Amino acid sequence: MRKRKKFNPLKQAEALARARLKNTAIGCVPAQGPCQFLSLTNSQLIPMTQDTFQLISNIRHKWTVFIAVFGIDDFGKPYMKSEEIEVTDPQFQKDMVNTLNKHHKTLIDGFNRKHLLSVGWLATPYKHIWNEDQAYKLLTQLGALEFVKNEENEILPLTA
Repeated sequence: MRKRKKFNPLKQAEALARARLKNTAIGCVPAQGPCQFLSLTNSQLIPMTQDTFQLISNIRHKWTVFIAVFGIDDFGKPYMKSEEIEVTDPQFQKDMVNTLNKHHKTLIDGFNRKHLLSVGWLATPYKHIWNEDQAYKLLTQLGALEFVKNEENEILPLTA
C-alpha cells in the first residue's frame, strides 16, 4: 500500500498562486503612479484585489523582469533601451527592489541624458520571455511616453 502525501499548505498556496497569476504581469512607470496589474493575453488592466496582492507579495516567485528606459531622440522619435532580468531562485517581491534599482541605474547611466524621458518595468511572477514590442506597448499604455521636455531639458507630464 502506498503512503499518502502529507498535506503541505505552502505547496497548495504556491499552486494556487501559479494558477491565479498565469498570463498576468505587474507594470509600473514610477512617475505615473502606483504599479498596475495587467493581463498579458489582452493587454488590459486588471483590478488588484487584496487576495491577488497577497499572492504576489507573500509567496516566493521565480520572477522575470523587463526594465526599460524611454527617450526621445533629436528628431522627436521615441525609443527604448531595455534589459530582461530572470531570477533563478524564488524570491519575495520585496527582496527584488535593490537588484532592480541597481539594474535600472546601470541602464540609465548608459542612456543619453538629453534624450531621457522616463523609466518603467514589467514583472511576471513566473518565467516569461518578453517580446520587446509587447513590452513597449504595455509600458506606453501605462504612460511611459506621456511626458515632454522644455527648453531647460526638464521633464514635464503631458496635461489633458
